[in-house]
Amino acid sequence: MDHLFDAMRSMFGNRFASQWGAYDEGGVWLGELTHLTPGLLELGIGKLRARVRDAARAGDEAWPPQPLEFAALCEPTAEDLGMPSVDRAWREANGHAHDPEGHRWSHPAVRMAGQSIGWIEIHGTTAASRRERLEKRFAREYQALVNRVMAGEQLEARGLLENDNDRSPAELAKRAGEDRAAAAASEYGHRMTGEQGIRSLRAALGGR
Repeated sequence: MDHLFDAMRSMFGNRFASQWGAYDEGGVWLGELTHLTPGLLELGIGKLRARVRDAARAGDEAWPPQPLEFAALCEPTAEDLGMPSVDRAWREANGHAHDPEGHRWSHPAVRMAGQSIGWIEIHGTTAASRRERLEKRFAREYQALVNRVMAGEQLEARGLLENDNDRSPAELAKRAGEDRAAAAASEYGHRMTGEQGIRSLRAALGGR
């Protein structure tokens, strides 16, 4: 916690010190961050520094986060792994649902999430209420795939390098069941461990 408090004071000065003091006397920060590895804490500090820089460029003043808010910053996201955000992935899937095989996908997970929903359904559905439901389904499928990447799984073998036409009905059913299970786990709040996130982040950064 000493390193974190030093970083907070360097970024926020008295705005942080006046509220929290020189160290985590009440253990509030430790209670919220105890599940995070040092690497994930550094990830959160890096995001916070970027937030402070952005505020300074805009002529605004950044304020220190609460412990729970900072803990959320420490959790790796799709963007941290070089993957598109859910919104960007959904827009990409929508824009190329008419010809998924002819598009060079930004990441295999985008293609796999769209494929699990169904390209015909994505491309052909026009009713606003149905499209909203499709978007929510896509978000669950995509987040489940993001979680698998964060856990160190390579998706390419089942994504861009395969074609559904080459699979048997049994293989298709098996894969669909696995993906549904992953999506359900994500929907009900299963989170990766800090170590899994660190392993995946290192892989995304070339093993550093």
